[in-house]
Amino acid sequence: MIIPILSSIIPVYRALDQQLNESLDSSRSKASGTQIKVTDSSTQNLGTYFIVGSISVLYGAGIYYLLPYSLLSANLSLLLYVFFFILLGMILGLVLLAFNFQKIFEVCLTYLLFFWERKSMKLLIMKNLDLHRQKNKMTAIIYSLTLGTIIFILVTLNLQIQQLTVITGMEGVDISVEHYKGISA
Repeated sequence: MIIPILSSIIPVYRALDQQLNESLDSSRSKASGTQIKVTDSSTQNLGTYFIVGSISVLYGAGIYYLLPYSLLSANLSLLLYVFFFILLGMILGLVLLAFNFQKIFEVCLTYLLFFWERKSMKLLIMKNLDLHRQKNKMTAIIYSLTLGTIIFILVTLNLQIQQLTVITGMEGVDISVEHYKGISA
């Protein structure tokens, strides 16, 4: 019940920002063919770049420091946390890479999947994809992050299940918990 309420907030705000006749008109398309954005470099907000850069530096420095530290101190839980954050960073990086190559993927898939269509139909499909590019980008990001997270959770769950079946396969033991303190030489 909470998710539908939260997902309806942005469309309600968009409808309230417009005039009444524009909000109620459902026959016209809301997407415009061209967008022009003029920015002044002297008034550009650099706060977002600073925040993203700081988070990236902290992420890299944390891995650069914590990975060798966890290996030298034989702290397995810290090592697994570092690997977990490395994998999350890889998922995010692959999503951003796919985000940057979205136009190329759209063109390739259009020509691959519609090879039998006339050139005019392919051109119409490409123009439609160009018109809805901003919506498609957000949908692709959400879909990629969700799919990557679900696959990551399923792989982790399967590894846990395999580990438990190996442990329970020992004779006379239901579950065995072992703790190693450090590396013995």
